[in-house]
Amino acid sequence: MIEIPSYLLKLRYGAVAQRTLQQICSAEQPKSKDDVRDAMVSQLSTIGIIGSNPVMFRKNEDYIDKLVDIFKSKGPAKASAMLTDEFVNDETETDELVTELDDSSVGKSPSAALKVEPLDSLATSTDHQSLPSRWITPKECQFELSLDGLEISTKNPTKSVSSSSSITVNLPHHARSSIFSTKADFSVHETIGIYYYEVEVLFGLNSGSEITIGYMDGDQPEEIISSLRGHDENAWGYKGKDGKLVSFEECRSSVRTSCKFGNKDVVGCGVNFINRSIFITKNGVFLGEAFSLPSNMKRVVPVVSLGSWNSISTNFGHTKSFRFNIDNYVDSFKLRFLKTINNYKIPSVTLDNGREIRDSNDMKNSLSQMIKKYFEHRGYATALKSFEKDLSLEGSEDTPYPLRRESYIKKKLKHLISSNEIDAATELVKSSFPGLLEDNTDIQFKLDCLKLVNMVDSEEQFIKLAKHMKSAYVWEHYQKILNDLSGLLAYDDPTATVLYKSFMNFERARLVHKLCMLINLKSGIPALSNFEQLIHAADSMVVEGNDPNTTLIDIVNDFVQI
Repeated sequence: MIEIPSYLLKLRYGAVAQRTLQQICSAEQPKSKDDVRDAMVSQLSTIGIIGSNPVMFRKNEDYIDKLVDIFKSKGPAKASAMLTDEFVNDETETDELVTELDDSSVGKSPSAALKVEPLDSLATSTDHQSLPSRWITPKECQFELSLDGLEISTKNPTKSVSSSSSITVNLPHHARSSIFSTKADFSVHETIGIYYYEVEVLFGLNSGSEITIGYMDGDQPEEIISSLRGHDENAWGYKGKDGKLVSFEECRSSVRTSCKFGNKDVVGCGVNFINRSIFITKNGVFLGEAFSLPSNMKRVVPVVSLGSWNSISTNFGHTKSFRFNIDNYVDSFKLRFLKTINNYKIPSVTLDNGREIRDSNDMKNSLSQMIKKYFEHRGYATALKSFEKDLSLEGSEDTPYPLRRESYIKKKLKHLISSNEIDAATELVKSSFPGLLEDNTDIQFKLDCLKLVNMVDSEEQFIKLAKHMKSAYVWEHYQKILNDLSGLLAYDDPTATVLYKSFMNFERARLVHKLCMLINLKSGIPALSNFEQLIHAADSMVVEGNDPNTTLIDIVNDFVQI
């Protein structure tokens, strides 16, 4: 499983990427073998291939497996057309609950059809950029590269492709010099802040292998790859054979010396856009800053160069930990910057309500009020009371914050929906906020969907409500969702399916969030609380700031989460 390296999670880039991935994963179906099969069975039932009464085939695993095989090889439309009488149920009339599935929905997660705003309204966005994950195979270059793109071998540079575990490519000018170079599939932009990778020498001389690791200008065309020999502009290499640090900047070569490395050694190379340096490590030991980055360098890409009879394995940090403690390295810069922030004196400022903030105590009190309003805004009545209790224990003399009527309604609404009391929740909304559901058909539909899913153990009631919903919600988008939900009847245990779990977890929570937002708007309450607006404003300042140190912090992780 590929993960974001732990050191990147300490930085703004990694924290934002992690939250983005969590949101994506929350809406996607798991891709295990059983989950894929279950999804196919669900689609087969909604197409009508399993007949008008799919429940009667639940225990016929051979029959289901045969249909799944056809479905996988031909797709739903062709699979349906290919069916012979031996596959079709004797009942020729199709229940009106089951209709043909449009091709546009094939392969999509049923839960993806119920898209609403993310639960976390504080989630920041950033231009996602992929991280290096493997070495590329340059055209006509001669070396062996493993299928995962992490191991390179030049043990036998004249060897042709003879196994399925590797590929061989050729590049004449590299072959003539017996130097074989490649670079990573993605470059590293300065907005990441700090980046690091390691290489283990699998085969080479103990006294110093003909291997060089480093970086080059990431804005160069893909076909241009530096040999890291000190002849290419904006390329920096650390050589194992003699321990030399070679670069070519401003029309001149630069050569210095560090430690040699060879067989079984693990060497690392990182780029630090905070202090504009490239640093190196050997066997977990920090060897220092090897090069200085030009001030105009915005992007670099990892590069490796090997002579004949060498092989390496690469760690980009996605599947295993590093030998060097890169987390501590990042922490040293991060804590230094956080200390600077904490020591920053708050300037005197007057708020819109006339309240003056002169020191940290005034700021603390103002933030406490914002947090109280945030709890009230979200309907977190219990959290608000607990927060006020904590403040009183700290000696705060603030009077308890009065909760609005809407807060109690939102709290009760959350309880009803989480308890699957959908009818009671619907009546609460209708009686408290007349016209809200009538003006938001999508919300009413999702409430009914939750009610339908909760009836899955009672087939008669499920089908009755589903028929009513199909006649009430005629929009094609709603019809497709109802078709997906009808597939739940095909399972011995519908509660164990991906679709059921998606509704009862993610969709239910998103519905609650959407309802609370609509209640706020209906009551004249801003969509975002003052606290959320403050965080968004601070985050925007961080993004727009030119200080490279800001890549070290994430507003949500470092200053908001408690």
